[in-house]
Amino acid sequence: MGRKDKELIESKYGRLWSGSDTITVGGKLLGQKDVLKAIDLPAGDIVTIDMVEVEKDRFALRYYDGDDRCVVALEMDAAFRVLEEHRAHVAEWLEDTYHGIGREAISPYELVSYLMDLYDVKER
Repeated sequence: MGRKDKELIESKYGRLWSGSDTITVGGKLLGQKDVLKAIDLPAGDIVTIDMVEVEKDRFALRYYDGDDRCVVALEMDAAFRVLEEHRAHVAEWLEDTYHGIGREAISPYELVSYLMDLYDVKER
């Protein structure tokens, strides 16, 4: 993981929050919670960011994983098989701000709010 991973995630899937809350997969409109359930990913420390269509019936779900403090891009097919997984530590986005956050770094929602500020995202 490193700056290269952050650049890969954004060059391949666009800037964070540039995707959608819903995506059509296999002819069905799905929300982020539908996809999390389909891949059996517990929502505990997971904060979804967006979903991006890569090509027909191939898409990426991006989320923040609070367990390892990474932004994750899971690229999947219509059967929800993971084809690619990319991870980059949140510090790659927040840089020096990350090290000054302190106790707020414990909460995945607090860290995501810092990312949202960075991208001027008001509400999700």
